[in-house]
Amino acid sequence: MIQTIKDRIAKINNGQVPEGYEKTSFGIFPCDWEKDKEFGELFDFYGGLGKSREELGDKGVCYLHYGDMHTNTFNKVTYEQYSHLPKYDIALKGNETYLMQDGDIAFLDASEDLGGTSRAVLIDNVDNKPFIAGLHTILAKEKQSVFSKYYKQYITLSQDVKKQFQKLAVGFKVYGLNRESIKKIKISYPKTEQEQSRIAQILMQWDKTIELQEKLIKSYQKLKKYYLSKMFPKKGSLYPEIRFAGFTEPWEMRNLGDIGTTYGGLTGKTKEDFGHGDAKFVTYMNVFTNPIGKPDMTESVEYDSSQNEVKKGDVLFTTSSETPEEVGMSCVWMEDLPNTYLNSFCFGYRPIMDFDLHYLAYVLRSDSIRQKIILLAQGISRYNISKSKVMQLNIPIPTKEEQRLLGAFFENIDNLISCYQNNLDKLIAQRKALMQVLLTGIVRV
Repeated sequence: MIQTIKDRIAKINNGQVPEGYEKTSFGIFPCDWEKDKEFGELFDFYGGLGKSREELGDKGVCYLHYGDMHTNTFNKVTYEQYSHLPKYDIALKGNETYLMQDGDIAFLDASEDLGGTSRAVLIDNVDNKPFIAGLHTILAKEKQSVFSKYYKQYITLSQDVKKQFQKLAVGFKVYGLNRESIKKIKISYPKTEQEQSRIAQILMQWDKTIELQEKLIKSYQKLKKYYLSKMFPKKGSLYPEIRFAGFTEPWEMRNLGDIGTTYGGLTGKTKEDFGHGDAKFVTYMNVFTNPIGKPDMTESVEYDSSQNEVKKGDVLFTTSSETPEEVGMSCVWMEDLPNTYLNSFCFGYRPIMDFDLHYLAYVLRSDSIRQKIILLAQGISRYNISKSKVMQLNIPIPTKEEQRLLGAFFENIDNLISCYQNNLDKLIAQRKALMQVLLTGIVRV
C-alpha cells in the first residue's frame, strides 16, 4: 500500500478529513462522489409474494427463497440457479411487481442475527425470464440508471451502511426491516459508471477466487465422506469395501463397554464459576465439530479437584442435540493438559484397549457407527442419548498397523481441509478490508 493511502487512512482513523474528501452524516467520502443519498431516492420498493413453501405447485414461476439469502453475503443470483426447484403456481398478470428483472436488488425483511439485516442479492437475470421475489423478501427497482449493474452487488457491504441497517432493525430474537426503514438508508457512491465498474470488477475477482476455494473445500469434504462410508465395515460385515493393499483378514468387533469406562462432565457449577480460573473445560462445539479435539477450543473455569479430568486418548461424546442426526457426536482428545474438564452436556469414555487414536477418532465418525448412534437418539423437540446405550455399541477393530494407516489417511484429508479453510478465512478477511477502502473511496481506482 502506497504511503499516501496509509496517510489517508491514518487521518480518517484519527477523526481528520483528508484533502479531497468530505465528512457526511455517516462517513468520510471523496468530494466528487454522490453523498448522503437515501435508498428511497434511488429505488422503488415492493414486497415479495407472501406465500409459504407449503403453497408451492409443481409448475409455475421460479422464485427466490429467503432461506438462500440467509446463507450468503451480498452477491448475485441467477434464474438458472432456481429453474429446477419447486415453483409458485401463480398467474403473472396482475402480479408484475413481484417479478425480479435484471439489475434489481432483493433484501431480507427479517434475520435471526443483527448482522444479517443488511443481506441482499443482485438479480442477474439478463433475459428477464419469469422470476419472482418470494416470502420475506423486499424487492428494490432502480428509479433511473444511476449504478453500473454489478456495482449494486456491493453497495450495502461497507461498515457504515451495515451499521445503518442494524440501527433501523427492530426486534429481539428476530430482527426485522420493512420497506419504509430501508428507504432511509444513506449511501455514497462514485458518480461515474467507469469507477463503479472498476470497483465491481476488482471485488468480483476476489469473489471468484473465494468461490473456487470454497468449491475445493467442499470437494475434499465430499471425498472424506465417501471414504468414511467405504473404508469401515458396515451392515454386519467384518470387511470394508475399500482397503489398503496387503490386508485381507477380518476385523474384530468389540463392545465399547467391554473395552473402556465412562465419566461425566462438569457438575455443581454456576455461571459465576466460568470465564476465569486456573482450569479449562472442553466446549460442546469442540466435541461436536472436531474428530480430533482442539486445545484452543477450551474455556476457563475455576479449578475443582472433585471434577473428572480429561486425559489423552479419551473419547468425548455429546449427549443432546436438536436433531437425531447430530446427537452422540464424538471427538478424541490428543493432549496431556492438566486441570482440563469436560462441559456438562457431554460425557467422556476412557478406553483400556490400545488404539491408534486417529483411527479411533474416525471410526466413530464413520457412516456405520453414526447410523447406529442415530437410532439410539430419544426425544421430540430435543434429542438425547444415554451413556449406557452408547456403551452397548460394537465397533470394528482391525490390526494396529491397519488402524495406523487408516488414521493417517483421514488425518491427511483433514489437514488439507484445514489448510484450505485457513486460506479461505484469510481471503475473506482480505476481501472485507478491500471492500471497505474501495466502497468508501479511501482507495481510488
